[in-house]
Amino acid sequence: MIFAPAVTRPWRDAWPLVAQPDDGNPWVTGTCWLYCRREGVRVLWVGSVSTPGATGDVYACAPCVAELDHMVRVQSHDRDRTVRCAALTVPAHAPLPGPAPHHRTENNEREGST
Repeated sequence: MIFAPAVTRPWRDAWPLVAQPDDGNPWVTGTCWLYCRREGVRVLWVGSVSTPGATGDVYACAPCVAELDHMVRVQSHDRDRTVRCAALTVPAHAPLPGPAPHHRTENNEREGST
């Protein structure tokens, strides 16, 4: 299978699929710590959280992992769009304001100029 480079595809197509139960990741039965807070469901460890005085492991069920994935994709897309717009405000080929800087070279030193 041949894939087009990510830069030529829409941003949503360049992301990997969201984790799902039985996808090879270490899913366990437990409590979803994210949005639904359901108990006794298949959950995946998604990271750690630190609070003043304690740390804990965060587990999420498949629908909550998908929601978190969606939120991250939207944030990334918005951030990339902002950076892309900011980067285009001054093109790379724009001349610098003012005269070009002169550098000393061997020829200039022999001729007595800069």
